[in-house]
Amino acid sequence: MSEVLPHLARVVDDICLVKSVHTDQFNHAPAQIFLNTGFSQPGRPSIGSWVTYGLGAETSELPAFVVMSTGSGISGGAANWSSGFLPTVYSGVRFRNQGDPILDMSSPTGVDAKLQRESLDLIGSLNYEHLNVAQDPEILTRVAAYEMAYRLQTSAPELLDLKQESAATLEMYGVDPAKLRSPGPVCWRGG
Repeated sequence: MSEVLPHLARVVDDICLVKSVHTDQFNHAPAQIFLNTGFSQPGRPSIGSWVTYGLGAETSELPAFVVMSTGSGISGGAANWSSGFLPTVYSGVRFRNQGDPILDMSSPTGVDAKLQRESLDLIGSLNYEHLNVAQDPEILTRVAAYEMAYRLQTSAPELLDLKQESAATLEMYGVDPAKLRSPGPVCWRGG
């Protein structure tokens, strides 16, 4: 280990280092896509998508799996957590580093819960009418995404507030919420 990673040195006995993984890919993006999907080119489901597809989700209030990244993002982008040829409802949800952890989690200014619920009900009824005509299963994914977004807006802000975690939990993860640049993601509460 290294003094550059002091927290890692304290927990090194509790982790596993895998040194046998290799690939013929010589650039970061294709190698990361390969690691997450088993293929070096985009278009295949990620491991998170397969797990969600096969095992389902533990809750309907939150995304089945989330993606945490640091800095400017992940080489290969969304292909790393894509659902590929599976329905897009099995895609991962990326936590952002700054601002709302989940894009558009906050309601727009001037939109209260009642107006938002009425808008979603109207949009949902229009989408179901369109589904009856087009018979496109991705329309159901769109409806599910709108509903998930609404549930996230009501539950995720509290769940993502690390200041509510106990000092023991924060110490276990090596996190100091006061030093975070934003209320960014580290873990789900209650997990």
